[in-house]
Amino acid sequence: MKNYVFYCYDILLLACFLTGCLFVRKSWPLEYKLLVVLSGLTLTVEATIQLSFFLKTQPLSWLYNFFLPVETGFIVYILYRASMHRAIKRLQAVLLISLPIGIGVSYSLHPIFFKLNEPICIFFLFLELISSCFFLVDALLDRSDTPLTSRPLFWLTCGLLYFCSNYILMHAFISYMQLKKISENYYLLNSLITNACMYAGFLACFISLRPAKIRQRPSGSIA
Repeated sequence: MKNYVFYCYDILLLACFLTGCLFVRKSWPLEYKLLVVLSGLTLTVEATIQLSFFLKTQPLSWLYNFFLPVETGFIVYILYRASMHRAIKRLQAVLLISLPIGIGVSYSLHPIFFKLNEPICIFFLFLELISSCFFLVDALLDRSDTPLTSRPLFWLTCGLLYFCSNYILMHAFISYMQLKKISENYYLLNSLITNACMYAGFLACFISLRPAKIRQRPSGSIA
């Protein structure tokens, strides 16, 4: 079961990265280009960690402790740049500022570096969840006639909302699962579905950018 999940996950990540590389254009705003870079970084890190499991060497899952802040920084910055209203942009900026502060506080309270640091993982998930909610509020406040489904990052944020919410719940119940000796297969299957939803959002974002009809920011955002 574990190998099957790994294979499916790798195929999904590879599809995201290749689709982004295929559709990327010089005319894309920086946030969309950063999304392609993030897809490539995620694929590299996940492949490295999974290779350590297959080769039965020292597990490299602790790499998440260093990659997750990078991933969260990318996502919050992407949504910060894409936000149209000044008030929402300020709130996204607060999240960006809180990222290094939160990392410092989390590691001072839980100085775990060479195994997965659960508390800081939950902190990153909450930041991404809040940032996604801010972006959706920003989209709903927009007075233009552009439908939500025509906004490429709408699909990304929908995937993020499901991903972050589900993983926060999984982190909360993982001790209970271990206590009750619930099969690891339930966790693996849920993890695969959750990641599939998130990276389906990446794919939908890249595909919706294919016509290159990207909305330009107005010179003056509405507060």
